[in-house]
Amino acid sequence: MDRKVRGIDELLRSEAVRERRGALCRRIETAGIIVQDILCCEDRTAFVGPGYADGHTVVLARSGGYLRRIAGEEFFVDPTGGYLTRPGDEHRVAHPVGPGDRSTEIRIGEQLFADRFDGRPGIRRFTVTGATDLHHRALLAAARRGAEPFELAERLHRLLDRIAVSAGHWRSDTTARPSTARVHGDLVRDTCAALAAGPAALRLSLEELARVVGVSPHHLSRVFHAVTGTTLTRYRNELRVRGVLHALEEGEDTLRTLAYAYGFADQAHLTRMCRSHTGQVPSAVRSLLADRA
Repeated sequence: MDRKVRGIDELLRSEAVRERRGALCRRIETAGIIVQDILCCEDRTAFVGPGYADGHTVVLARSGGYLRRIAGEEFFVDPTGGYLTRPGDEHRVAHPVGPGDRSTEIRIGEQLFADRFDGRPGIRRFTVTGATDLHHRALLAAARRGAEPFELAERLHRLLDRIAVSAGHWRSDTTARPSTARVHGDLVRDTCAALAAGPAALRLSLEELARVVGVSPHHLSRVFHAVTGTTLTRYRNELRVRGVLHALEEGEDTLRTLAYAYGFADQAHLTRMCRSHTGQVPSAVRSLLADRA
């Protein structure tokens, strides 16, 4: 076999492997908007790519976490938010905490994207509230239940409005020197990656988490708040609640087990935290995300 034929054969094999490494399922197609469920099984910790965006998309993470580099901007993606892409964006992805992350990709038209997200052309990464995340998951549950296109379109536009309000919240410390800002940004990225490793990581104390990323607890707390605009405690609690939401979405129904898995003092503590971050108690969330009406 000559070199050219071998190269084509290797390319075809690599494409086949790539197809097996993940799954993409179309969930909703209405009013010119396409919503797809993405399960990524890529296991490489180094950046893979480049690829190029072929449309305007809004991507929301639902579980796990991964690194994204889009148009030269690098950030960590986890269930507290997501990111935007524009046609032609060069992007790469890495999985420092392993495979299995789940995301929702919303593909929208140029005008719809511009109306909501082009006020700040440079924005890529954004955060969302627990209530917005629950709205997102409830939309997918409604699609699984077979809701009418009109209802799904209305839910989609409300979700995009909520995200547009949140877009731009993830910010940098503009008072620091550029070199310091980069170091601080790297520390936040590493902290996010550490917390995304799974429920056990979310049970770490502040001291233990600081040791993982190699700084003092005080420095970690101060820098995280300066860079993200939120406290590390609030961020960690957001991740814990998102983990519970995902488990409920996947069919786990024992709240006592979930409380232990995510480090809550007891089931009552889990209930209070879930209500605080989403506006709903876990039992109501369980019914809202059920596959059957």
